[in-house]
Amino acid sequence: MTAAQRLRLTAAFAAAGIALGATACSSSGGTAANGGALGYDRFRSTALDVFKHKTDTCPFGLDFAKAATAAGITGAVAPAEHDGHSVSGNAGDGVPAQPWPSGVTHPPSQPEMPAVPPSAEITCTYTVGRSAVDVHLMAASKSDYGLSMMLPKIAAAGLLSTDQLSRFFADRPAIGQTRLTPGDGTAAVSRVALSGEGDLILLLSQNTIGNPPQDEALSGEPLRKAAEALAAQLR
Repeated sequence: MTAAQRLRLTAAFAAAGIALGATACSSSGGTAANGGALGYDRFRSTALDVFKHKTDTCPFGLDFAKAATAAGITGAVAPAEHDGHSVSGNAGDGVPAQPWPSGVTHPPSQPEMPAVPPSAEITCTYTVGRSAVDVHLMAASKSDYGLSMMLPKIAAAGLLSTDQLSRFFADRPAIGQTRLTPGDGTAAVSRVALSGEGDLILLLSQNTIGNPPQDEALSGEPLRKAAEALAAQLR
């Protein structure tokens, strides 16, 4: 697959996911709003603070070493520094409705790709032995949009085909649940309760960019348990 084909496939994932998210949101009647202690506004302000002031401390009480131990994952855990820090963050103001990417099939009732709500992201990177692991958090300002907006990252982290991504979305986790991606289970996804309106997704996966190949000990059920433990730590 060429780089252009990968880019087009990623655009299709994102467009389809956002459309599905918009449908889910309109059909849910806002029932996905929930009572978690962490709200979207605090998440966003923290992401912007991380962007401005580099740090090696993962926010919201997250302790990957503790989560890894609880999941039975062995190996020394340490922050993995990139550009002098192991935690990165940023926030976006959303994207208005726009034409669908070329070649993407869309519902006749949706002539435009739905608007993307404001969001914020934080990534904490660690080494486990010789392997690297990313704890990626993404919060969307509207309920039921977060998972759809994360589909391209989930597809990349889980090494998923189009069919596998479709299967994952069809059996996507509810709020408070954690699911492994299909296949080798190289990524785990948790949906976390937010206080008030919004959606929070936690994606735990290996980072193989410039690192050794996938470590089987950091996949499957141990990875899912570690993601589940991390989601429970968020506050």
